[in-house]
Amino acid sequence: MTDVIFLHFPGALSPYRSPDHLMRVDSLPMGVLGLADLLQRSGISSEIVHLGVEWAEDPTFSWVSYLKDKSPRMVALDLHWHHQSFDVMEAARQVKAVLPQTYVLLGGLTASFFHEEIMKDFPSVDGIIRGEAEAPLAELASALFQQNEDLFSIPNLTWRRKGKILINPLSYVASEEDLKSLSFSNFSLLRNHSKYIQHEALISRAGKIAGKRTAEKESMELPVFHLAIGRGCPVQCTWCSGGILAQRTISGRKEVIFRKIDDVLQTIREAISHGYEVFQICFDPYPQRHEYFLELFSRIREEKLPMECRFEAFGLPTIALIKSFKETFPGSKSCIILKPDVGSEQVRRIHKGYAFANQTLMACLEQLNRFRIPCHLTFTTGVPFETEEDMSKTVRFQKEIQHRYPMVKKIHHVTFEIEPGSPWHLYPEAYGVQTSLKNFMDYYHHSSERKDGPTSLGYWIPNYFRGAGSAKDFETALHHAKTRHFGLAYSETKRPSDLAQRRRFYDFPGLFGRVKGLVGKKD
Repeated sequence: MTDVIFLHFPGALSPYRSPDHLMRVDSLPMGVLGLADLLQRSGISSEIVHLGVEWAEDPTFSWVSYLKDKSPRMVALDLHWHHQSFDVMEAARQVKAVLPQTYVLLGGLTASFFHEEIMKDFPSVDGIIRGEAEAPLAELASALFQQNEDLFSIPNLTWRRKGKILINPLSYVASEEDLKSLSFSNFSLLRNHSKYIQHEALISRAGKIAGKRTAEKESMELPVFHLAIGRGCPVQCTWCSGGILAQRTISGRKEVIFRKIDDVLQTIREAISHGYEVFQICFDPYPQRHEYFLELFSRIREEKLPMECRFEAFGLPTIALIKSFKETFPGSKSCIILKPDVGSEQVRRIHKGYAFANQTLMACLEQLNRFRIPCHLTFTTGVPFETEEDMSKTVRFQKEIQHRYPMVKKIHHVTFEIEPGSPWHLYPEAYGVQTSLKNFMDYYHHSSERKDGPTSLGYWIPNYFRGAGSAKDFETALHHAKTRHFGLAYSETKRPSDLAQRRRFYDFPGLFGRVKGLVGKKD
């Protein structure tokens, strides 16, 4: 018997719908391995089961039968990305149906944001840990397994007692010392972990994988290890639900913390031992202060760790970082990822926490060219206050970049979905956005109705396109515009909560002040 089983649903390819659906949430949330390891070292046996991997390996795999055989005392379901909403809630219902004495626990950004509504509408859920879960989960498991029904002292917990929904204070936020005690690379706790590493680059490409040979042929990527560097973000991007404003509400986090460099190096060593070669860093909270990364890169060089790196810059990297990056990661698979998002500087200033001018971006690309560092750029369209003319500016800007900078190897073009807790979601009127996704049941039904093809964004902007008078018209016109202007090679939908931490503005007054002052102006 296993005490706690962490069950990950990829947001599609489930028994609830056609096996031809694409999987949307292939990677585990970064903290799940750390939570499972924390319980294991506390004497509470734990296991992680990734349903995407299991179904890719064996389409007949029944997680219900697997749980019945294991009889866990707790099943923990991550509901971080809203695309999982339908599957996770259906899973909670089935767990309770076959294992009525098993404690069903939810966690993650979406579950945290909608905790009261979920507990009210889904009686199969026994509890939700809001925000950061390390100490709360360990305390909850210990209390339950000692048959202690008094859970009032467990921080961040929303739970049931005698038919009432109780909300404990949001009082736990992980410290640097807490992070030091976590391992984010104990893959022995993940069922079929070697297959997870093998399939990580594959399982998002097709819902039904017809054998390993086909899967390997379709693969264009090596497995990428998302390296946990720290937590928090000091700024706010308008589309993002993981920045400073949402963190204060969802997790209570008010400041940025970094993991100790020795601990990060140990994670890298362990991941390399499991076969990872490429590491992605999606944590750059202070783009003009790179002392931490300069030291980390120096230590990687000293140890001669065999790794490639994809560094996702929140703003623009300093010349010191560029030099150190090239010295540390000279391989062809390494790159620096920059995100201008839109070609219009005016629109960029509205939306990005760390905005920059086009000329400043060009100067940065000159340096990347000089040091021969491969660069990927990410752009978007269909955002508030943007016009069709702004889209044309983005097209012209991309062409100029492609012509001038040979080290720009890829230009991705993405569209954002409306994320729970983001400024767009909380204050759609302030951004001229219309959306039907307001409460959890909206997201629940939205995730149950996804079909193959262009993804529904969950919002639309009136008057963005002439004649587009509905959400369907807007999405159709946007898809056609993306295809016409940017092609399909790198057109994809980007979920802001997929990236561990985001950029934000400092406060709501400043945010809306900037919006008010910039709307209506032209470059």
